[in-house]
Formats: sequence, structure tokens, C-alpha cells
Amino acid sequence: MADYAEITPASYQEWQAPPAASAESRIVSWVDDITGEGQAWLRSQRGYGDMKRALDILSGMDVSSQRTLEYRSKVSTNRLKRNTREVIGAMAKLRPFWGYHSDNAAYKDQAELMNKVTRAWYLESFADRKVKEALAYAAATCRGWLRPVYRRELYGTGRGDITLLTYGAPCVLPTQLPASGDWQSAYAVTILDEMPVAMAHGMFPTFQSRLRPSSSRYWYMNDEVRVSSGGNIIQRMFGSGRPRSSSAQMSELLIPIRYTYVIDLTINTTKSAIPMGEPGSSWAYTVPALGSNIPAGRDLKSGTQLYRIANENDARLYPYRRLIISTDKVKLYDGPSFDWHGKFPAVSFSMDEWPWEPLGFSLVRDGYELQASINELARGNMDKARAQLDPGLAYDTNAVASAEAKRYDPMKPRARVGFDGNAVEGNPFRETINPEILKISRESMALTTYFENTMDSQQAISDVKALAQMRAVGSMDDLEKIMEANGPIIEDMSRSMEPPMRDLGVMIKYLILQYYTTPRIMQIVGPDGITPEVFDYDPAKLIPSHMPGEDPEKSSESNAIVRARNFADNLRFFITPSSLHEMQQMNMKLGLIQLKKAGVQIDDQTIADAWNLPNFGTIPGSTIRERFKAQQEEMLIFAARMEAIKAALGADSGGGGAPGQPPGAAAPGKQPEGRPSTDAAPATLQSKDGGARSTIATSK
Repeated sequence: MADYAEITPASYQEWQAPPAASAESRIVSWVDDITGEGQAWLRSQRGYGDMKRALDILSGMDVSSQRTLEYRSKVSTNRLKRNTREVIGAMAKLRPFWGYHSDNAAYKDQAELMNKVTRAWYLESFADRKVKEALAYAAATCRGWLRPVYRRELYGTGRGDITLLTYGAPCVLPTQLPASGDWQSAYAVTILDEMPVAMAHGMFPTFQSRLRPSSSRYWYMNDEVRVSSGGNIIQRMFGSGRPRSSSAQMSELLIPIRYTYVIDLTINTTKSAIPMGEPGSSWAYTVPALGSNIPAGRDLKSGTQLYRIANENDARLYPYRRLIISTDKVKLYDGPSFDWHGKFPAVSFSMDEWPWEPLGFSLVRDGYELQASINELARGNMDKARAQLDPGLAYDTNAVASAEAKRYDPMKPRARVGFDGNAVEGNPFRETINPEILKISRESMALTTYFENTMDSQQAISDVKALAQMRAVGSMDDLEKIMEANGPIIEDMSRSMEPPMRDLGVMIKYLILQYYTTPRIMQIVGPDGITPEVFDYDPAKLIPSHMPGEDPEKSSESNAIVRARNFADNLRFFITPSSLHEMQQMNMKLGLIQLKKAGVQIDDQTIADAWNLPNFGTIPGSTIRERFKAQQEEMLIFAARMEAIKAALGADSGGGGAPGQPPGAAAPGKQPEGRPSTDAAPATLQSKDGGARSTIATSK
């Protein structure tokens, strides 16, 4: 009971973020505290100890703890690195599709428009390469992160676009992460970032005098990650050069920035509404006071304005999370999060995930000891091979001088050495050990192969190869054979990538609604791809100008964020299970062709999209049957035009013929003009009437 008595209301509330009106030092200090707590949580995870080892292995460094003599072999096969690259490459090869759907028929056209826009963004932004970077971070640091942001250029026109930033586990630190491991439910999550001085000054121009390079102890859990990151930045800035030797020297070039996203539950308990966000920005809104009257629509009959009492959800100051941007000394921003989706703006991947391990494990964890054993065998055999090529020799000091013995090389052609025949009988040089000891045994090579196969099995390399081969199958029989070879490990890894990719699709959807304008969309899909409803809403934005049921002649009672969220909620992002890496997609590709042959009404665009056929074009319609009907109508119109053209060509050439048939062709039920074909010779093209017409002859 004494322990419980020591907990006072003041100490119990220390975990909460200080109010935005608090002193800058207090807010920065609180961010310092939760950053330290996040790093302590990181160090407590079982996978934490694998990070430095994994970075060393993937960097090609010798991770052996044994110190060897200079003349001993240091060869390393680093099969573990190659296997890791193979897994990352296979898992990063995603099918470029986006599946926005709507159960509301009124939003079908908008869903199709969103699919076109996001697909174009995915291909133009090389998003798959960013996914590969996140998977590489996951392979080395147990968890890799993708952060979608809308960022403007710091040069030129200042045009912005959606981009993906990547981070490793040491850069994303949770506070009060629940036992479920759901990072979106953590009270606060801090992203640790570093950027060159010029970039930081461009992003935060009003703080240029206070933004100085720092060597804060809160950035990165070890020097290896920081120096590696800094070396990449140096190369981008200067084109060449090596990273400095320590993180303290790196502070001359980099400024650390922290992005802390907080689920702040503060409620407006004042007597008046509070404006939030920067005025005129897309994330600005007004929070009503708790218990005040707020609009609740209009009476359908009289049109009278209706009101209701604002509850706790209505009066929350930060309904879409609170964002604190800071360095270790400066508060750069403290207010509503910029993004309309209201989530922590990052998704994560783990290559070895378990329910009780929220961080996961490194991909090289289970292969480290095997790689060390393979290196040990390879180095021992290499030492034996060297010893065979240049064996150790013993000599009689009474027969051969020491200087002459040192100069003697048994591998040198026409080597000559003099010795005193009276001092020694036979050869003056003798091998120091039995030559059988230096022979490379079959057992050691077999053991190496065993370790390599064991490592390949643990990392599911055969499954990875089956996944890569599955994209190149030419028949259903080949596909079935490969699917049989495709094991459950790679399927599980593929399936685990679907939730973060779905969350990424949701975030991208909101970013497009928030930042893309109608002219920008027209540049992507063309004016014919814009649905008329877009212009009915707002010529400058994709979000509706009014909520459903509101009078378009009057101003909307809801702000842009509420209208956008209502619009976005009707567009659901859906991923077919096991389709991310085309495991089920290959079955569907070949199945569509078989169904079409069987007479099922499937349009050509559906098949072309399934096979990722570029520049095929579109067929009007939102469903397969609608597109099939539209395609049949187009085919009938096209056939009628061809008939008219053929008839006109036939009349002009004087060749006669039935309407809609080539010149000389028979009308239905009648004998063709001229002599019947004998098919006695291969078909040849022959000219008639002095070249005025042509015919295909099969007679000798």
C-alpha cells in the first residue's frame, strides 16, 4: 500500500505531453525524456543485439571474433549477404496495382479515378525502390519503415509531390507501446532524422539562427548507423569522399530533427471555440467548446438549422494527432499533425516477426553462426592450399647457408641451390609436416556444402527462387509445379507485407485528396479521365464542397478535413490475399484466359490489366460485365465501319463482290466468282488486271 500512496496525481500525469502553451524548454525536455525511454525500450528487445552484427555482415566486414595471424587466410564467402539480397529483391518485386473500391455506387467513378492516379504515382515515383530500402532496413535492424510525406522542392518552382522516406528501427522510437505491438496505438512515436544544414534551413527558415549542427546523444543507438547515414549524405552533397571517423565530427554537417506524433487527448473546456493549425493551411480547423451548441444539419421539411451539444470527441484539440518537431534545443513546431488521415504517418515491415516480439528479428540472425563456420572451413582449406603451393621446409644448417635457404623457392623454375654433400645424405630440404595433413579432405568440403544448404533452408532460398520463377511461367502445368515448390515461409512473408501496404494505400489516398489539385490530376489521367462530379465539388480540389444532404447553394457546415474524410471513407483500399507478389495472380491470369475461352463475359481490358500490359487503353464501365457490354458495342461499330470501307473499296476497284466481303468473294449461299481453288500449290499473291487488283492463288 505504501507504493501506491507514493503515486500522486501530479507524478501520474508526467507521462502526458505538456500543453502547447508550456515553455519551450519544458516541451523539449519532455521529448528528450520519451526519446530516452524509446531507446531504452529498443535496447530491451531481443533483436537489438543483432543490429550491429547484421550491419557488419552486409557491409562485408569480418565479423569473426577470433584474431588471426597476418599470414592466415581471411577469405569470406559471405553467402549470408547474398541470400539476404536475394530475399530482399524477391520480396520488393511487387505487382504495381492499387485497389480502391466503393460499396456506394455513387463513388464508383471516383474509385476508378483514384486507382489511375495512385498507379501513375507509384510508377513515376519508383515507390518499389523505396519498399526495397525499407525491407533492407528490416533485414539489418529488425524493422524497416516507410513514411509517406508531401514535400516541396527547395529549389526551382517549388512544386511538391508525395514521396516515401525510409528509416531503420533505431530511428523510430515508441512510447507506451501496447502489448499487441500495434504501433498506431502507441501514445507517442518519435522519428529521429538528420539532414544537411541547407535542407534544415530551407524547411525551417524562421529558425535558421538557432539551427546548428549538433552531436546530441539522442540520435541513433550506435555510431555505425549514424556514420553510415552521414556518409551517404556526404556523397550526395559532394559526390565523393569518405565519412568522418566519429559521430561527433559528423555533427559539422548534419542537424538532428525529431518528429514526435502524440495521441493528445486534451479537450477544449473553455467557453469559446479554439482555432487550431496555421491559418490558411490544409490542416487548420476550429474546435468547439465542450457542451456548446454545434450545427447538426437542417430539418428536411422546413430547412431550419439543427444543433446538438458538443461531446468529448467534438471538443478534442488534436483529433488527428499532435505533432511536435524539435531538435535537442529548439521547438520548431507544436500543433496539429499535417496529415488528414490522422495516423502515425509510417508503415513498417519485418522479415522475421513474432507476436511477442514487437521489434522482430534481423534476417541474418539465424545464419550468422553458419556463416562463421563456413568462413572457418574456407579459411582452413585456403591455408592448406597455400601451404601446398609454398610448403614449409627444414634444412641442415651444416649443408646449406641460412641466407641461401631463405632465397630458395621450390616453385621457381630452374631453381638452383648448392649444398655440402658430405654434410647430409639425400635431399637437404625436407617438409616439416606430413603432406597428408595439408590435403583438403572431402569431408571438409561436404561439411561446407552442408552448412550452405542449412543456411539456404533457414532463409527459404528455394521458396524465393520459386517466387521469382513463377512470374515467367508459360502454362498452367508449369505454374502448378512451381506453386508446389513454393513453401509456407515465403508465403507468410508475403502475406505479412499486405497490412502495411494496405495502410500505405490509405495514407496515400488522403495525401492525394489533401494536396493534389484537379489540374494536377488532369496532367495524370487527362481531361477525359476526370469524372464530372469532381468539377461539381470544387474546381481546385478533389474533395466535395458539401457533405451529403447539404444545400450546395449555401456554405458547408463542415470543414475540409471532415468532408475529405467522409469522401475517403467511401473509397476502401483492398488487397486480394496472396496477390502482392502474384502468388494468386498467376492463377488468375491464366484462369481469365480459360474462362474467356469457355464463353464467360470478360472484357479484354481486365485480361490486359491482369497481365500488366502497358498502354492497352481503357474500356468504359466500372464492372467487368459493364466493360464487356461496352466492348461488344465498340466491336459492332468497328465491324460496321469495316464493312462500309470494304464495300466502298470493292465498288471503286470494280471487283464486285458481296457487300462487306473482299472483291470476288461470294455472297452468302452462292458460289465465289472465278474458278474454284484447287489447293494444289502453296498460296501466293498474284496481280490481276494490270495491277488494279490482287488475288491469292493456290493452283499450279
